[in-house]
Amino acid sequence: MNHKNVNERFISPLLQKDKVDIPFVLETPKKTLEDLVLPEITRQQIDSLLQKVKLHQVLYENFGLGKVDLSGGRTAINLYGPPGTGKSVTAEAIANALGKQMICVNYAEIESKFVGETPKNIKQAFQFAKENDAVLFFDEADSILGKRLSNVNQSTDHAVNVSRSVMLLELDSFKGVTLFATNFMSNYDSAFVRRIIGHIEMPLPTEQGRMQLYQKMIPKEYPTNITDEDLYHIVCHSEGLSGAEILNVVINSATYALNREGIGCKVVLQDFELAIERVKNAKKANLQIT
Repeated sequence: MNHKNVNERFISPLLQKDKVDIPFVLETPKKTLEDLVLPEITRQQIDSLLQKVKLHQVLYENFGLGKVDLSGGRTAINLYGPPGTGKSVTAEAIANALGKQMICVNYAEIESKFVGETPKNIKQAFQFAKENDAVLFFDEADSILGKRLSNVNQSTDHAVNVSRSVMLLELDSFKGVTLFATNFMSNYDSAFVRRIIGHIEMPLPTEQGRMQLYQKMIPKEYPTNITDEDLYHIVCHSEGLSGAEILNVVINSATYALNREGIGCKVVLQDFELAIERVKNAKKANLQIT
């Protein structure tokens, strides 16, 4: 029996199934910059970086920056901050403002158990973005931009370093827009930090920001009789919550009222207070676990 043919017939198809190219998807961004609730300094940073992309010719030809920026004017932007502060939504809004489609990638999608496959997947992501003139967005980017390992003791350590080296090379040669988002920027390798032209902090919302978020997230159909004074009390009580957590408060408050009174319910101040308390308790428990 020809063992080579047996392997090709029975083993290779199994491996090929696992090693299928990742089907990167072009997405049309729907969120806009007007949808965002951001501090003014954050919005100014975003506007400045958008100008860099839109007025690339002026900067790199008229202003002569092409002579000193050997990268060719690549634009890599990093959005960092606590969970739930709108990093992914902001990335979508940036792509929308540039009039481009976006490709969303997270490390779990490109990581492979087969040695050599992860670097290939990284290359494919950049190539796909180049072919489609799309914004490339890496979520949970600390997984792929993490520090390279100095003590390489096993093949997996070497594979990690190879993947990060390939990421550096691809980022250097990519002329488009790359966006990164992370909750743990301290994990980034300094080589990546240097290559990213814009590091934009996405902080927890201020009192004014929380007020704007509640006003946006409570629709006109929302069955509530809270007063302006109540809303201010809710905003103050929500200190330390992210935008995503405030949305949870709005949803849970309505759920409590519906469960209590049925479809003709009214969401009262106590519903909001209970929802906020439970969100804060969950955050506190999570911090104790971690």
